[in-house]
Amino acid sequence: MIDPSRKMPTATPADKHGVRTLDGTPAAIHIQTMSSHIAIAESLRLASAASESVVLATVVRVVGSSYGGVGTRMVIRIDGSTVGLVSGGCVESDLCAHALEVHATGIARMVTYDTRADDDAVWGLGLGCNGLIDVLLQPLTPDRAAASADMLGAALGAEARTVIATVVRSPGEAGAPEVGAQALFVGAEEMTVGGWGDGTALSASAVRIDDTLAAGRRGLFYEVRDTQIALEVIIPAIRLVICGSGPDAVPLARIAREQGWDVSLVDHRPIHESHAARFSGARAIECDEAISLGGVVALSSRTAAVVMSHHFARDIEYVKALMDAGVAYVGVLGPRARSERMLAELAARGDAVADTATLYGPVGLDLGGEGPEAIALAVVAEISAVMNNRAPRHLRDRQAPMHDDASRDSPPTRADSLGRRSST
Repeated sequence: MIDPSRKMPTATPADKHGVRTLDGTPAAIHIQTMSSHIAIAESLRLASAASESVVLATVVRVVGSSYGGVGTRMVIRIDGSTVGLVSGGCVESDLCAHALEVHATGIARMVTYDTRADDDAVWGLGLGCNGLIDVLLQPLTPDRAAASADMLGAALGAEARTVIATVVRSPGEAGAPEVGAQALFVGAEEMTVGGWGDGTALSASAVRIDDTLAAGRRGLFYEVRDTQIALEVIIPAIRLVICGSGPDAVPLARIAREQGWDVSLVDHRPIHESHAARFSGARAIECDEAISLGGVVALSSRTAAVVMSHHFARDIEYVKALMDAGVAYVGVLGPRARSERMLAELAARGDAVADTATLYGPVGLDLGGEGPEAIALAVVAEISAVMNNRAPRHLRDRQAPMHDDASRDSPPTRADSLGRRSST
């Protein structure tokens, strides 16, 4: 869960755009930059619980370069604060100005930012992204905010990539869907929010699922009977299990949460309030017998785990439980000799690990730096690369587009070029 008490950093007041809060009073723009779907869903839930109406901004089409892909979201609250980013901070103030009008009228609006001509002086925003983005602004009632949060939550909790279809324009005639209507497609199942009219547009979206998954972060944008629909791909949140609750686990949990990952912290000791204070946003779980790990936390091919309890015998059992469960990534803190000794002892007792492709010990990429924060950064970077089927390298050396989508539907494979760091 996102910590609702977390303070939001304050950005420069957007006087240039005359932005006011949605209740009409002047305000600076307060931006919580964690733009993951988890943060957006939690913000929508909090708004619903407070009986608060909000405006949801969603990127529904991208042409050329863009900061985020189709489906990037931002929640704009009545007090003028926002959660998430749809650009690098370039258009957020302008969107807040539009959101004021959307909130007042209760009518959804599409806003387009086109900087492909290398001259965006007409906007006065200094975007410089050389691309076009269409952003849908939807007014959400508390009930609608809760429904949208539930849909995002269902997509993030899936075992594979899913697709969400959103109606962005509608002729408004009989049988046509309403603007803002959404549908989540999870395999052969679907979940809808809002009115889809006679179902023609919904059926047309369902037959485009495979094409959308192939398009990746670009999604699809199509028209059927004067109704425009945007389809986006939702990638399930990375599920990180941290086995150990020492001081060095704190930065790892924090950085992982900042990426929007679902983090579980496993401790052999009873769970106390101190766990919540030290590991804000993580789920703390007691597991007194390491070999029984799979009985207290869900383990699957969508799971990454880091073993760092600093207790050799306990860590061996964690490794055994994780390897048996077939998780995608098992990182072991400590020098290479420690991991090799674990494998040797498992083999000696008849529990040999046949395939060590998903075992990373020493854990982390070779990024340099010292101390818990640097190690945590190296570990999160390695997990991200493995779970995205990427071989870490400098983007300047990459010939393909930066955001080429690697398949997330099959378990990640170990890349030969993954670096190693020695942790003590």
